[in-house]
Amino acid sequence: MGAHKRHVRARTALSAVAAAGLVTGLVSLGGGTASADPVKLTQKYTCKFPIINNDPIEVEISADMPATMKVGETVPEYDIKAVTKVSQRAAQGLGVLGAVTLEGKATADVNVTLPGGTGNLPIKVVNTVAKANIPNPAAAFNVIASGKSPGGLLTWEKEGTAKFDVKGLKLHNMIARDADGKPVQLPPNGDEFTADCTMDAGQPTTLHTMTIGSGGTDPTDPPTDPPTDPPTDPPTDPPTDPPTDPPTDPPGNDPVKLNFDIEGTSVIKAANGSTPLTGGIDTRYDLSKGTFDADLKLNPTKGQFTIMGFLPTTADIAFEQTGRTTGTLDTAGALKSQSEMFVKLGSVNVFGIPIGGGPDCRTGTPAKIDLASEGRFQPYKGGKLKGTYTLPALKGCGGLNDMISAFTAGPGNTIDMDLTYKQ
Repeated sequence: MGAHKRHVRARTALSAVAAAGLVTGLVSLGGGTASADPVKLTQKYTCKFPIINNDPIEVEISADMPATMKVGETVPEYDIKAVTKVSQRAAQGLGVLGAVTLEGKATADVNVTLPGGTGNLPIKVVNTVAKANIPNPAAAFNVIASGKSPGGLLTWEKEGTAKFDVKGLKLHNMIARDADGKPVQLPPNGDEFTADCTMDAGQPTTLHTMTIGSGGTDPTDPPTDPPTDPPTDPPTDPPTDPPTDPPTDPPGNDPVKLNFDIEGTSVIKAANGSTPLTGGIDTRYDLSKGTFDADLKLNPTKGQFTIMGFLPTTADIAFEQTGRTTGTLDTAGALKSQSEMFVKLGSVNVFGIPIGGGPDCRTGTPAKIDLASEGRFQPYKGGKLKGTYTLPALKGCGGLNDMISAFTAGPGNTIDMDLTYKQ
């Protein structure tokens, strides 16, 4: 019965040590005052966030806790504060998604080493992460959370040394909001997300060491005025223990992979017609720089044109990219891309009669195609891209090469393209 009673008394004794960390990025815990000595603990974690993947955070936990107490004394309530440093990379990732604020919950795993060799008491402490503004342009920022240890639930039974160690951290019920205050969708998470955090190797864990001296009261008796209200805001489903294995991917520099399906149209001004475009693009997005490179694949297609104003013409068209597509995506959702590719004409037919084309028929130099997003581009949704380009002169198209080139090559060609996120 004694061990059970001790466990009940200590059950929620330490909201004092909650820590936190970001999201996408990214967050932290705690904040307050007490009537004893100031204590502080700084820890580094690596957390896995949506779009951001593994990213480092640093949490500084502070509180006021007494250096000594006596047997029979009940641990009072303490205010806790924790400040988490969030990276510029995390701010960039959240900003690209349209997020301007971040808030949520953080649960710290705390171990209380009871004095006198009477064992350990592991507890989970939930704290509220205060809403923080995400800087734009992206920059490192701090997230602050606060909590309280529920006083009156732990009474010391033995003399000796008590230790309070922070052993782990998990961020949950995290919400990133846009400028209208609406939750930013983070597939497959939806309105909220969870970020598991792994403590970096070699980090200190002890927040406080307390000396418990002799006292005059019977520690087996409950406090004369036990708290009547349960701790506020308990987790409905306490998060599972944080992972103990280190992340497999390095934090802070791994690119984000985003893949999209393509559907659109290109209008060829000189040929007075258009061709449908389909395909896909697989991107590697560098959050630290706001840049990406991509493998663009456009499927072979068929163009329908009217040359000389009245001759119906069809052409089998293929594309050969000469290098990876590159570009930028900033926190305003503005995407710009640059691609270079040869345009190849497998056949050109007028009234169904072949007049040129073939395996060697293509533009003499690569076409340079610059595209920009129309409206906000969403990494987990997609968006519309538009651009204007010049089609270089053709070569290798047969005896009528110069005529075919004259009615296809030239400036003022347009592309309208829809990109749809592909999981």
